[in-house]
Amino acid sequence: MNLFNLNVTTPSIGGYLSSEQIDFLTIMQCQSKEELISFAHNCGQINNLDYLDDFIRQFEYTDLETSKRIIFKAYQDTLVYHDQSVEEDRLNRLAYIGVSPEEVVSILNGPLPDSKRIIDLNHQFISRERDQNKSPELYSELKQVNELLPSFTSILIGSGKIYNVVKRFSNDEDKFDFYHTKRDLDFAYRNGKQVRYHSLLVKNDFGLFDGLNKPQILDLIKEYVKASIDFINDYNESHKVVINGEERPVINSVDLFNEIVSFDKDQGGNYYNIWERKYGITMLELLSCFDYALENKRDGMSFLYNEPFLENDERREAVLRTLSKIDELRPGLIDTLGTQMHITITQPKEAVERCFKDLKELQDTKGKKVQITEFDMSLGKTELPRVFGPTSDVTLNQVYEKKRENVEAISNIINNSGVGLSGVTYWSLTDGIDCNLERVRSEALRNNKITDIHQIPTVCGGLIPTHNKYRDRNELRNMIANSQEPVQSQTTMNQVEIKN
Repeated sequence: MNLFNLNVTTPSIGGYLSSEQIDFLTIMQCQSKEELISFAHNCGQINNLDYLDDFIRQFEYTDLETSKRIIFKAYQDTLVYHDQSVEEDRLNRLAYIGVSPEEVVSILNGPLPDSKRIIDLNHQFISRERDQNKSPELYSELKQVNELLPSFTSILIGSGKIYNVVKRFSNDEDKFDFYHTKRDLDFAYRNGKQVRYHSLLVKNDFGLFDGLNKPQILDLIKEYVKASIDFINDYNESHKVVINGEERPVINSVDLFNEIVSFDKDQGGNYYNIWERKYGITMLELLSCFDYALENKRDGMSFLYNEPFLENDERREAVLRTLSKIDELRPGLIDTLGTQMHITITQPKEAVERCFKDLKELQDTKGKKVQITEFDMSLGKTELPRVFGPTSDVTLNQVYEKKRENVEAISNIINNSGVGLSGVTYWSLTDGIDCNLERVRSEALRNNKITDIHQIPTVCGGLIPTHNKYRDRNELRNMIANSQEPVQSQTTMNQVEIKN
C-alpha cells in the first residue's frame, strides 16, 4: 500500500480512529449477516431507529456486502454535518430519542418514568459528524484503513475524554458512562491492538463546566480521573493482547495532559497556562486531581503529556518549562512527552532539527520517553490557493511528490537526532478522513475565501494518499462537478515546484 509513513525505528506504530469510524469498521468486519444484525441491535447510535428492522428485513434479499452498506448508510444518516447550527443539532438529538421539544423540561426535571433511558440514549448518541463521516466516499476510505490495520500495533482512541464520559443531566450516582470507550477498546481487543488512551485533561470542556466555580470544576476532574483510572485498570485485568509474542494489557499508555500551553501568545508576548488563565486553576491544584492516577499506576503503563507545535522554538520552551514544573510538583507522574507533529508540507527542516535536538537532551538528562503522537503532513493555508485557487499553479501530483520528499527528510532528521521513539501514531489516516480538512474548509468558508466546501476537496494530509489518482486540480474539480473519472494529465513535476 502506498503510504506517507515516517521511516523511523519504534516498537509501536498506530493510528487514530474516532468512535464513529470504529463503529463503521466494525460493520465492515462483520463475517455474517447474523453478526451484522447483532451489531445493529447493540449499537446505541442506531438501535433506537424506528426503521431499523425494515432495513434488516432487506437482508433476506441482499448479499453480505450490500447488507453492510445498508447499515453503514443508516448510521451515516443519523449524523448532521459538523457545521450545522446548534438548533439543528438539538433537533437531531430529540428526533433520535423520541422526545418533542415541549417535553424537554419535564425530562430534565425527572418526573417522567422514561427519563433515565432518554438521558442514556442522548449520551450514547453522536449527533454531529466529525472528519467527513457523512462523506459518500467514506466506505471506500475506510476499506483502505481496514486493510492497513494489520500493520498497526496500536490504536489511539479519544472517547475517554471528560465530555464524552460525564453524562449530562444525570445524578451523582449515575454520572459516568464509558459506553463509547468500551466499544472502542473492544474493537482494539478483537483486532489484537494495544491502545493509547487520549486524553484525561483537555482544554475544551464543550460546556461541561458552564455554571461551575473553581472548586466544583476541580472536584469534577478529580472524580472523573478516579473513575477513568479504575475503568482502565479493570479493563486491563481481563483484556490482554499478544504483541511480538508477548501477552500485554490492551491499554498501555494514557495521555494524562493534553495542550496545557496556549497556542497563541498573550498581549505581553508570552505563552500561558490555559487552565490558569481560563479558570484560575494553578498547576499545583490541577496536579492534585491526578494523585489517584499516580498512586494507582500499573507496571508497564505510560503516562503522557501531549502537546502540538513543538517545532516552534518559543512554544517548545514553554512546554518544557511546564513539564519541569509537573516533575517538580509530582515526581514520577509523567514519563513520556508526546509531540503531536501536525505539520505542513512547507515546514522548515531546521525547526524540526532544533526540536529533536531538545527532545534528545530531554531524554539524556531527564530520562523521558518521547512519542510522535498525532503525525500528519498537509497543505497549509498559504499553499492551498496555489493548488485550488483561481490562479493555481501546482498540481496534486506535484504536492504528493513534494510530500514524499519531505516525509523522507523529516525521517532522516529524526533518525540523525538520536532520539529513541517509544511510539508513532498517525492522525489523519486518509486524505478523506482528515480533521485538518474540516478546519481548513470551515475557516475558508467563514472568511469568504471559498463559496462551497468542495472547492477544497483535500489538504493531502492522509497517511494513505487516497486522492493521488487525480493528476491535477482541474481533473479533480471536473470529477466533483460531473461525477466522472478524470483523464490523465500531461502536467509534470518539472513545470512548478512547491518551495520550502
